[in-house]
Amino acid sequence: MRNLLKIIVRYYFFFLFLLLEAVSIFLVVQHNSYHQAQFINITRSVEGFFYTNFGGLREYLVLKQTNLDLNMENTLLRNQLDGLNRKMETSTGFIYDSVPRRQFSYIPASVINSSTNKQFNFITLDKGRHHGIEPEMAVISAGGVVGVVYAASGGFSSVIPMINRDFRLSAKIRRNGYFGSLSWTGTGYDLAILKEIPYHVDIRLGDTIVTSGYSAIFPEGIMVGTIRDFEAEEGNFYTIAVTIAVDYKNLSYVNVIRNLLRDEQLELERISGND
Repeated sequence: MRNLLKIIVRYYFFFLFLLLEAVSIFLVVQHNSYHQAQFINITRSVEGFFYTNFGGLREYLVLKQTNLDLNMENTLLRNQLDGLNRKMETSTGFIYDSVPRRQFSYIPASVINSSTNKQFNFITLDKGRHHGIEPEMAVISAGGVVGVVYAASGGFSSVIPMINRDFRLSAKIRRNGYFGSLSWTGTGYDLAILKEIPYHVDIRLGDTIVTSGYSAIFPEGIMVGTIRDFEAEEGNFYTIAVTIAVDYKNLSYVNVIRNLLRDEQLELERISGND
């Protein structure tokens, strides 16, 4: 406080000059319509400059929260959509249960660590068993298939992404329904290989590849990627190069899928296999 008083005393005339200038400008603007209009125009120009140059900065600072909110909203919509689909299936088909059961529930999570330059890449999520996440649950994003939960602790979980040499996925060509086994090439982070598609199948560049639904992990129809190239190999099957839909270098928010009927399905398949 003492230093502030010293500065005021030392520069007394300068501060007095600024004060008188401000009063003079105020009086001129207040009693002259032309100057008043000019002052308003200048003020608006200055405001526009600051909004233009600093508005983008403000939007960038809140972008993370905005994306998080969108992911939460998408999760809510996915949960509602699954319940609606099950209700429609029950109402239009054979009524076997008075209360239609949901098959899938979606848990939002954020990526807190990941790798893309290894043969056995991984992703770490900020949710775990305390949030309902368990091993062998599907993980997707707005772009499509991300991977499968490998392990989970109380507050975190580890995911094997599609860009991992151990990853396998049953996928199909959406246009005609033919399915095969999809795996990573081991190079890059945007290319996978789909095999076991018969040679007689009509395949076109740009065809969409989605999950087949032939497992107790992924629902049917989740985006996987698009056909980049294909060629026939020995044994009358195609080797199909697929451009992965998810950008693993720009992955922040995901949804973990719990199959609520998984145990029932696996038990039935186990019994059928033993017979």
